[in-house]
Amino acid sequence: MSALPALRDAIRPFLRPLQRALGPARRARWQARYLRDGIEGIAMELRTTTRHHADLLRQFGASVGSEISIHGPIHIVNAGNDFRNLRLGNRVHLGTDVLIDLADAVIIEDDATLSMRVSIVTHLDVGQGPLRARRPREQGPVCIRRGAYLGLGATVLHGVTIGEGATIGAHALVDRDVPPGATLLAPRARRTPEREG
Repeated sequence: MSALPALRDAIRPFLRPLQRALGPARRARWQARYLRDGIEGIAMELRTTTRHHADLLRQFGASVGSEISIHGPIHIVNAGNDFRNLRLGNRVHLGTDVLIDLADAVIIEDDATLSMRVSIVTHLDVGQGPLRARRPREQGPVCIRRGAYLGLGATVLHGVTIGEGATIGAHALVDRDVPPGATLLAPRARRTPEREG
């Protein structure tokens, strides 16, 4: 099995020009998918492709900086007709299975890291049921400032800004603004006292 990675590394330099040459055909295929399935079809491409995430996002309206790292799949929901509500700065890292709700703007500034399974949620809508009278739709942009770090499975709710250089621990639920440089941690699992019995 170790021969296969070595072979892949050996032929990679020869494949790069071929991949560049296929770029226009790839973009044409994405346009055809958009015409057929709309932005949901492109969102599905983001879930299934192993590379080209940044190109896909740019082609369909997102502002994407340089040297970004996206380990797909990436899940984008509520995008409307395009990804214009998404802005990724330079050297942003998105881990596997990041979910981004684009009902409102999402801004992720330079050098920010979103670890695996982070969720960015820009709205709350209980639907058409009886709760609607008590819980009307809420919506707001989310901003992750420069150099912030969000740990595995963290969730950021609508209207929240994560300050520059802040750290959000694994599985934390963030429902209010986080000051620059602050650290927020989710409660740890703890052992309960043994029952006498």
